[in-house]
Amino acid sequence: MRVRGSSGTRRLRSFALGGAVALAAGVGSAQAQPASPRSVTAPAFTVNARVALYAYTSLSDAHLAKMADVLTLLAATDAARSARWERIRAPLAEASRMNVPAALWFARPSGAYWTVERGRSTATLADRPYFPRVLAGHTVIGELVVSRSTSRNSAIVAVPVRGHDRAVVGVLGASVRLDSLGALVRREMGGLDDGLLFFAIDSQPIGALNSDPTLIFTEPMKLGDEGMRRAFREMLAGSEGVVTYSFRGSRRTVLYRKSAVTGWWHGFGTLHP
Repeated sequence: MRVRGSSGTRRLRSFALGGAVALAAGVGSAQAQPASPRSVTAPAFTVNARVALYAYTSLSDAHLAKMADVLTLLAATDAARSARWERIRAPLAEASRMNVPAALWFARPSGAYWTVERGRSTATLADRPYFPRVLAGHTVIGELVVSRSTSRNSAIVAVPVRGHDRAVVGVLGASVRLDSLGALVRREMGGLDDGLLFFAIDSQPIGALNSDPTLIFTEPMKLGDEGMRRAFREMLAGSEGVVTYSFRGSRRTVLYRKSAVTGWWHGFGTLHP
């Protein structure tokens, strides 16, 4: 794999995407597609590393943006604007079946909330940092939390629900399961060759996605040496580039790019023994 940039050409190891399935799959449905009646082995070929990074970022962003779009459409319905859970539950359950695995919920401005899976929760969302932003009329995509309803590491997608007088009467949200999202993106990329890696971090930084699921929701600044911390500080200070650092006994070369959808920094790279 070759990386072309203003500082010259850098090399990363080449990898196979298993044909064009990774870039053509899209995110029209999170459901698995039926197998083709004919088994075709696609030839391996090299892909520019920047293309691979953009594909990975776009797949991740698209699932979360689609969730936000579906919730926004639902928020405009009479059922949602009624702010009555008994009317909201059925269409919200249908939205759940259309998207990446997540706990879908409706909250009132007080912070009281209901989930599709469990109904009324005894907890509250009033103290979540993102909640006042949604009540102020903003859509939130990519806030990292440990879900209070499932205890799963999650990315929040939340949209305001406005009543007929345009006042915010509630919030529709999804706590997207990060391990499920990462596994789905990996499948849509056609898998990942040995020696390749991907991850995403937020501004804290906390791990949002990772090709190694055990690193989701960890803090990279606390895991590596000063060289790794320096690399991550460089990422957080920029919007796109290349860094190198050592972690767990291997040298890593990583291209990174900041997402305009979530505000996450996505990295895609290779391991050097």
